[in-house]
Amino acid sequence: MTSSQASPHEIIALANAQLEKAAKGYRRSRWLQVVTFALSIGSIFVTSPLAYIPALIALGVQISSWVARNKAAKCHSAGEEGRIRGLLLDALGAVDERVDLSNWFDRVTPPAGETLPAPVAPDYFASDAALGMKRLCEHLQENAFWGKHLYKSAAAYYGRMLWTFAIVSIGVILIAIPMTSDENNIILARVIVVALTSGAAFTQLAEVMAWRSAEMKSEILDRRLDSLAALAEEELASSRIGTVFSAYGDYCIATSGAPPVPTWIYTRQRDRINSLWSRRANS
Repeated sequence: MTSSQASPHEIIALANAQLEKAAKGYRRSRWLQVVTFALSIGSIFVTSPLAYIPALIALGVQISSWVARNKAAKCHSAGEEGRIRGLLLDALGAVDERVDLSNWFDRVTPPAGETLPAPVAPDYFASDAALGMKRLCEHLQENAFWGKHLYKSAAAYYGRMLWTFAIVSIGVILIAIPMTSDENNIILARVIVVALTSGAAFTQLAEVMAWRSAEMKSEILDRRLDSLAALAEEELASSRIGTVFSAYGDYCIATSGAPPVPTWIYTRQRDRINSLWSRRANS
């Protein structure tokens, strides 16, 4: 498949495959952080120089978590780029100055022998408007509507996990202090433990804050696009074209800053959000 041969639905399928890889990478990183936490907690209760062993293993696991997260971030970037390009092509169609996808295809096309993902369904987007600015606005609003619900669910779930993590960490440390207060010879191991658990907590906090920010931006974008919904194509393509492309820029900012929503959250919320979107579209 080349960029000149691919349809928007094929591009979006490749983009979704990258986002799925990113979601798996972030999930692997989170589990490695759980292992880091468990090893760190274990080292607190080791009252001998052997405490360095689980602490150093935890350091290695945390580094592996950061490596997995970095790889996932690259897949996320490629997936978002393809999804946005596919959205534009589906909304506006092929134009004389067609978006150049060659470099993107070089990064995301599976190696020879691997199966290409099947194109997304023809009704992937709900809009039935003709090619143009109105169709673009409807695509953006549909995605913003989905985004605000999915980002909210992800932030709420992992926010609860973060609070649990923090409470357990503080509780274990308070219990361990009187038990190991005389072990001055392994103070460095304790410092490593605190640093690693704090790093894991701040990493998860950054994710939750990114989802909250994306939820808020998607909510604002949804409201902005709703004010454009009643306008005709001619007005959108002339006097309001600046507003349309401003909304498009805001959409790119909202989606690029947050990690992919875990697949299980999307699967669990899909029917509910589909129902909400249908109810809203028919109201």
